[in-house]
Amino acid sequence: MIRRNGPKLAIGLLLLTALVGLQVLTSRPNAPDIALETAESQELFPLDMALPNLQGKTVRLTDLREKVVLINFWATWCDPYRAEMPSMHALYQDYRDKGFEILAISIDAQGQDVVAPFVEAYGLTFPILLDPGDVVSTRLQMRGIPTSYLLDKQGRIASIEIGTRDWNSHNMRRFLDLLLAEEGINDLLQVDR
Repeated sequence: MIRRNGPKLAIGLLLLTALVGLQVLTSRPNAPDIALETAESQELFPLDMALPNLQGKTVRLTDLREKVVLINFWATWCDPYRAEMPSMHALYQDYRDKGFEILAISIDAQGQDVVAPFVEAYGLTFPILLDPGDVVSTRLQMRGIPTSYLLDKQGRIASIEIGTRDWNSHNMRRFLDLLLAEEGINDLLQVDR
Protein backbone atom coordinates (compact mmCIF):
# COMPACT_ATOMS: atom_id res chain seq x y z
CA MET A 1 0.00 0.00 0.00
CA ILE A 2 1.20 3.48 -0.74
CA ARG A 3 1.44 5.46 2.48
CA ARG A 4 1.35 9.22 3.12
CA ASN A 5 5.12 9.34 3.63
CA GLY A 6 5.84 7.39 0.48
CA PRO A 7 5.30 9.55 -2.64
CA LYS A 8 8.66 8.33 -3.96
CA LEU A 9 7.44 4.77 -3.43
CA ALA A 10 4.27 5.55 -5.38
CA ILE A 11 6.25 6.92 -8.30
CA GLY A 12 8.62 3.96 -8.11
CA LEU A 13 5.74 1.47 -8.20
CA LEU A 14 4.21 3.17 -11.22
CA LEU A 15 7.55 3.19 -13.05
CA LEU A 16 8.20 -0.45 -12.16
CA THR A 17 4.76 -1.41 -13.42
CA ALA A 18 5.37 0.44 -16.69
CA LEU A 19 8.71 -1.34 -17.13
CA VAL A 20 7.13 -4.72 -16.42
CA GLY A 21 4.44 -3.87 -18.95
CA LEU A 22 7.06 -3.09 -21.59
CA GLN A 23 8.87 -6.33 -20.83
CA VAL A 24 5.58 -8.21 -21.01
CA LEU A 25 4.91 -6.81 -24.44
CA THR A 26 8.30 -7.82 -25.80
CA SER A 27 8.58 -11.30 -24.27
CA ARG A 28 7.51 -14.70 -25.65
CA PRO A 29 4.61 -15.05 -28.13
CA ASN A 30 1.00 -14.92 -27.00
CA ALA A 31 -0.98 -18.03 -26.28
CA PRO A 32 -3.66 -18.47 -28.96
CA ASP A 33 -6.61 -17.67 -26.66
CA ILE A 34 -5.05 -14.72 -24.84
CA ALA A 35 -4.41 -11.29 -26.27
CA LEU A 36 -1.86 -8.95 -24.70
CA GLU A 37 -1.37 -5.49 -26.06
CA THR A 38 -0.53 -1.97 -25.00
CA ALA A 39 -3.24 0.21 -23.58
CA GLU A 40 -4.15 3.37 -25.46
CA SER A 41 -2.97 5.73 -22.73
CA GLN A 42 0.20 5.69 -20.69
CA GLU A 43 -1.92 6.37 -17.62
CA LEU A 44 -3.74 3.08 -18.04
CA PHE A 45 -2.45 -0.17 -16.61
CA PRO A 46 0.24 -0.97 -19.19
CA LEU A 47 -1.23 -4.33 -20.07
CA ASP A 48 -4.57 -4.84 -21.73
CA MET A 49 -5.78 -8.33 -21.02
CA ALA A 50 -8.31 -10.16 -23.10
CA LEU A 51 -9.23 -13.46 -21.46
CA PRO A 52 -12.21 -15.81 -21.74
CA ASN A 53 -14.72 -16.06 -18.92
CA LEU A 54 -16.46 -19.28 -17.87
CA GLN A 55 -19.07 -18.78 -20.59
CA GLY A 56 -16.39 -18.46 -23.29
CA LYS A 57 -16.90 -14.72 -23.81
CA THR A 58 -13.75 -12.60 -24.09
CA VAL A 59 -13.44 -9.94 -21.39
CA ARG A 60 -11.07 -7.02 -21.99
CA LEU A 61 -9.61 -4.78 -19.31
CA THR A 62 -10.06 -1.71 -21.52
CA ASP A 63 -13.82 -2.36 -21.59
CA LEU A 64 -13.89 -1.51 -17.88
CA ARG A 65 -12.69 2.07 -18.15
CA GLU A 66 -14.45 4.39 -15.74
CA LYS A 67 -14.72 1.58 -13.19
CA VAL A 68 -12.58 0.75 -10.21
CA VAL A 69 -11.23 -2.73 -10.94
CA LEU A 70 -9.76 -5.38 -8.69
CA ILE A 71 -7.70 -7.87 -10.73
CA ASN A 72 -7.05 -10.96 -8.62
CA PHE A 73 -4.85 -13.88 -9.70
CA TRP A 74 -5.78 -17.16 -8.02
CA ALA A 75 -6.14 -20.94 -8.37
CA THR A 76 -8.56 -23.51 -6.96
CA TRP A 77 -5.70 -25.29 -5.16
CA CYS A 78 -4.60 -22.07 -3.40
CA ASP A 79 -5.65 -22.27 0.27
CA PRO A 80 -4.93 -18.55 0.91
CA TYR A 81 -7.36 -17.68 -1.89
CA ARG A 82 -10.06 -19.77 -0.24
CA ALA A 83 -9.46 -17.71 2.91
CA GLU A 84 -9.89 -14.33 1.21
CA MET A 85 -12.67 -15.31 -1.18
CA PRO A 86 -15.64 -14.69 1.19
CA SER A 87 -14.48 -11.13 1.92
CA MET A 88 -13.91 -10.47 -1.79
CA HIS A 89 -17.38 -11.79 -2.60
CA ALA A 90 -19.00 -9.65 0.13
CA LEU A 91 -17.23 -6.52 -1.14
CA TYR A 92 -18.36 -7.26 -4.69
CA GLN A 93 -21.98 -7.74 -3.60
CA ASP A 94 -22.01 -4.31 -1.93
CA TYR A 95 -20.08 -2.35 -4.59
CA ARG A 96 -20.81 -3.93 -7.99
CA ASP A 97 -23.61 -1.46 -8.72
CA LYS A 98 -21.44 1.52 -7.70
CA GLY A 99 -18.80 1.26 -10.44
CA PHE A 100 -16.64 -1.53 -8.97
CA GLU A 101 -15.62 -4.67 -10.84
CA ILE A 102 -13.59 -7.74 -9.98
CA LEU A 103 -11.72 -9.81 -12.54
CA ALA A 104 -10.63 -13.01 -10.80
CA ILE A 105 -8.12 -14.69 -13.10
CA SER A 106 -7.70 -18.41 -12.52
CA ILE A 107 -4.32 -19.87 -13.45
CA ASP A 108 -5.52 -23.47 -13.04
CA ALA A 109 -3.94 -25.58 -15.81
CA GLN A 110 -7.16 -27.63 -16.11
CA GLY A 111 -9.11 -24.45 -16.85
CA GLN A 112 -12.88 -24.58 -16.84
CA ASP A 113 -12.99 -28.26 -15.81
CA VAL A 114 -11.86 -27.42 -12.27
CA VAL A 115 -12.78 -23.73 -12.07
CA ALA A 116 -16.51 -23.99 -12.93
CA PRO A 117 -17.30 -26.54 -10.16
CA PHE A 118 -15.27 -24.49 -7.66
CA VAL A 119 -17.13 -21.27 -8.54
CA GLU A 120 -20.48 -23.05 -8.28
CA ALA A 121 -19.60 -24.70 -4.94
CA TYR A 122 -18.63 -21.34 -3.41
CA GLY A 123 -21.48 -19.37 -5.02
CA LEU A 124 -19.18 -16.76 -6.56
CA THR A 125 -20.91 -14.10 -8.63
CA PHE A 126 -18.00 -11.90 -9.69
CA PRO A 127 -16.43 -12.44 -13.13
CA ILE A 128 -14.01 -15.35 -13.35
CA LEU A 129 -11.50 -15.36 -16.22
CA LEU A 130 -9.39 -18.29 -17.37
CA ASP A 131 -5.65 -18.23 -17.98
CA PRO A 132 -4.78 -21.96 -17.93
CA GLY A 133 -1.39 -21.33 -19.53
CA ASP A 134 -0.53 -18.86 -16.74
CA VAL A 135 0.51 -16.41 -19.46
CA VAL A 136 -0.54 -13.11 -17.88
CA SER A 137 0.83 -13.71 -14.38
CA THR A 138 4.06 -15.12 -15.82
CA ARG A 139 4.51 -12.06 -17.97
CA LEU A 140 3.87 -9.84 -14.95
CA GLN A 141 6.56 -11.86 -13.14
CA MET A 142 4.34 -12.32 -10.11
CA ARG A 143 5.93 -13.95 -7.09
CA GLY A 144 2.91 -15.93 -5.99
CA ILE A 145 -0.82 -16.09 -5.64
CA PRO A 146 -3.08 -14.63 -4.61
CA THR A 147 -1.80 -11.35 -6.05
CA SER A 148 -4.16 -8.46 -6.71
CA TYR A 149 -4.01 -5.14 -8.53
CA LEU A 150 -6.54 -2.46 -7.56
CA LEU A 151 -6.99 0.04 -10.39
CA ASP A 152 -8.63 3.46 -10.20
CA LYS A 153 -11.13 4.70 -12.79
CA GLN A 154 -8.33 5.83 -15.09
CA GLY A 155 -6.72 2.39 -14.97
CA ARG A 156 -3.85 3.51 -12.75
CA ILE A 157 -2.61 1.13 -10.09
CA ALA A 158 -3.84 2.30 -6.70
CA SER A 159 -2.53 -0.74 -4.84
CA ILE A 160 -0.72 -4.04 -5.40
CA GLU A 161 -1.57 -6.67 -2.81
CA ILE A 162 0.48 -9.86 -2.50
CA GLY A 163 -1.08 -12.55 -0.34
CA THR A 164 -4.48 -12.68 1.31
CA ARG A 165 -6.45 -9.63 2.39
CA ASP A 166 -9.69 -8.92 4.17
CA TRP A 167 -11.25 -7.17 1.20
CA ASN A 168 -14.39 -6.40 3.19
CA SER A 169 -12.63 -4.54 6.01
CA HIS A 170 -13.67 -1.03 7.06
CA ASN A 171 -10.40 0.46 5.81
CA MET A 172 -10.60 -1.32 2.45
CA ARG A 173 -14.16 -0.07 2.00
CA ARG A 174 -13.04 3.47 2.85
CA PHE A 175 -10.21 3.20 0.33
CA LEU A 176 -12.63 1.89 -2.31
CA ASP A 177 -15.11 4.70 -1.55
CA LEU A 178 -12.35 7.25 -2.20
CA LEU A 179 -11.39 5.57 -5.47
CA LEU A 180 -15.02 5.49 -6.60
CA ALA A 181 -15.45 9.16 -5.66
CA GLU A 182 -12.22 9.96 -7.52
CA GLU A 183 -10.80 11.83 -4.55
CA GLY A 184 -7.37 13.38 -4.86
CA ILE A 185 -4.24 11.31 -4.45
CA ASN A 186 -3.46 13.04 -1.15
CA ASP A 187 -6.66 11.62 0.35
CA LEU A 188 -5.82 8.16 -0.95
CA LEU A 189 -2.32 8.28 0.50
CA GLN A 190 -3.76 8.87 3.98
CA VAL A 191 -5.89 5.72 4.03
CA ASP A 192 -4.36 2.81 5.94
CA ARG A 193 -5.96 -0.39 4.76
